[in-house]
Amino acid sequence: MAAIEKIRRRSGLLIAIIGLALLAFVLQDLFQSQGRNRENNIAVIDGEKIPYQDFDALKEKNLQNRRGSGNLSSSETYGIINSTLDEMVKDHIMNKEYEAVGINVSSDELFDKFMGENPHPWVVQNFSNPDGSFNREMVEYYLQNLNTLSPEARMQWIDFEKAVKENALETKFNDLVKASYHVPAKLAEKYYENKNIKASADVVALRYTTIPDSTVVVTDKDNKAFYDENKYRFETDERRDIEYVVFDIKPSAIDKEEAYKAVLDMKADFAATDNVVSFVNSNSDKRYDSTWMGRKVVPQQIEAMVFDAGNGIGTVIGPYETDNAWNLARIVDLQPRSDSLKASHILIGHKEAMRSQDTLSKEQAEALADSLLNVLKKNPKNETLFGELAGQFSGDPGSKEKGGDLDWFTDGVMVAPFNDFVMNNPVGTMGIVETVFGYHIIKVTDKTAPQPKVRLAQLSHEISASTRTYQAIFAEANKFVTENKTYDQFNKAIEEQGLNKRIMPRMNASTYQIAGIENPREIVRWAFDSKTKLHDISNIFDLDNMFVVAALTSIVPEGYAPLSVVAEQSKYQILNKKKGEIAVEKMKACGSDINRMVSELGAESTTVTDVSIDSRVLGNFGVEADIVGTILGMKEGEQVGPVAGNSTAFIIKNVKINKPEPTTDYSDIYREKTSQFNNKVTGGSIYNALKNNAKIEDNRVTYF
Repeated sequence: MAAIEKIRRRSGLLIAIIGLALLAFVLQDLFQSQGRNRENNIAVIDGEKIPYQDFDALKEKNLQNRRGSGNLSSSETYGIINSTLDEMVKDHIMNKEYEAVGINVSSDELFDKFMGENPHPWVVQNFSNPDGSFNREMVEYYLQNLNTLSPEARMQWIDFEKAVKENALETKFNDLVKASYHVPAKLAEKYYENKNIKASADVVALRYTTIPDSTVVVTDKDNKAFYDENKYRFETDERRDIEYVVFDIKPSAIDKEEAYKAVLDMKADFAATDNVVSFVNSNSDKRYDSTWMGRKVVPQQIEAMVFDAGNGIGTVIGPYETDNAWNLARIVDLQPRSDSLKASHILIGHKEAMRSQDTLSKEQAEALADSLLNVLKKNPKNETLFGELAGQFSGDPGSKEKGGDLDWFTDGVMVAPFNDFVMNNPVGTMGIVETVFGYHIIKVTDKTAPQPKVRLAQLSHEISASTRTYQAIFAEANKFVTENKTYDQFNKAIEEQGLNKRIMPRMNASTYQIAGIENPREIVRWAFDSKTKLHDISNIFDLDNMFVVAALTSIVPEGYAPLSVVAEQSKYQILNKKKGEIAVEKMKACGSDINRMVSELGAESTTVTDVSIDSRVLGNFGVEADIVGTILGMKEGEQVGPVAGNSTAFIIKNVKINKPEPTTDYSDIYREKTSQFNNKVTGGSIYNALKNNAKIEDNRVTYF
């Protein structure tokens, strides 16, 4: 209803522009169709094309598979769309590599992954008994009856088989790479020495924090020198920066009053209806909820009216405001009910039951449940019998190991027939209840003292912006765009009108989140469109409950980020580099007078210990990898400095190197380095390297 209401509110404006929109669409299609045909590839990898149609088919299948578990948010949908293309790119790159090294998974190998002595872990996971053991018979059943399965089930099996095969192929490739790894003896010896060598040294250290930022002048030459020295660190994908203003579509005071009147007009009919559930579902922005609610759950605005005013079943309360909506509440039922319940059960599943892998028919399951209940009732004094039978017969793996005990659960958490049995029967009662999961032999073991609870039918009407309000805000945004065509005008208008300018830096083509905006992909596509130039101002983006106008403020092409971007991002590092030069000169001016360095410059004279190449941290001076390397490369009696580090300048002397005892056993080193290499392989390093080396034209931003 809420979505329909939004369309209704905007109908006046929509009708006014539909003709122009259709004309623009036809003309655009006429002039751009040839261009679209040329770019009808979602990606091109080393000259080989991935057609959009192939991507679209796989995307729809992946979305359908995920929708089976419930509705998807826009964020989840975009994530699946992205991962689909990533999957296709990976398959293309890796299949080419598999072919190059001559590996594959044969039909016999694949069959062995399902029915062999050591089936694939995914097969075991998906075809297991309640106790976790592998159900080989179920796999065999699928294989023998594949042609008789429903089209959906057959497709699921084919997809699962494909996933197992691809994983087996990847595992075989990774194992091949792992087997090629070797650590030569001399290299192992060097690793051992680096790992165990320790050093200590006396240092005079002048921290850069002793030099005020205001005294340091960073020139363009300094920025250029830093850029040239560190350019390799600034490789980047294509990026954009934008600035934007948001015109929120918020309901006016008149809209709020009209929403109130609309709810008030329904109050009499709501009180008179004989079908409360249907009335709510037909007239409310939220569907009927039959949950029992206590004082802490009932909306605070009506708590007293529900529990303290003596109102009975059928009473309608309201209108009252919650969560940007006007509401009516009708008391459907009032009962004293326990907040928390405790029970044990033995679940007997069957072929027709949900999530059941049992082979019993429904009739057989019911007969078994009756038989077990009779045994329990004939032995009321046997306190361990219920737990023993649960351990032997229950199909609920979560509770059978605990003798069927479900522990405490909140009223309403369990499926309704189960919950009602425990709620409505005294402690100690045993009985059978049928649910979608099968037949439950239930024993009520405890419950908290009953408290007053209510079941409410709540009719909710969203307070939303009317067509009148929508058009007024659109006119405001349109005036802003029409009168401010340049970036300077954009900024000046924001300042004069007191608008809130927001910034989104470093967007890439896959960016999905922009602060304060839901589903901002339309803005991202505009920013990455080849027709959008630096400092262009966008048209109005009509998004959920807001209009947005953006300005493109930075374009960073793929490759190395330009000097201007690097200088801005690296201000702190460049400032510290300059401070390092100043600190070194100050220390040199003091000659060898350490006392002067300490008293006049604020330097520290101290000793650093346990200096090792495996730890780049130097005492309490933080990460100083270059200084650590300098110390370990010095000879005893040698003095070095002053030299500039990351955040401190040093004079180093009195170095003592403690070398490890010689050894011929490097087994620990071999194991450590092999493990590190194997972790990189299984962590995707090979694919990442191949992907980085491939020439990939990614056109996803053109389509979504």
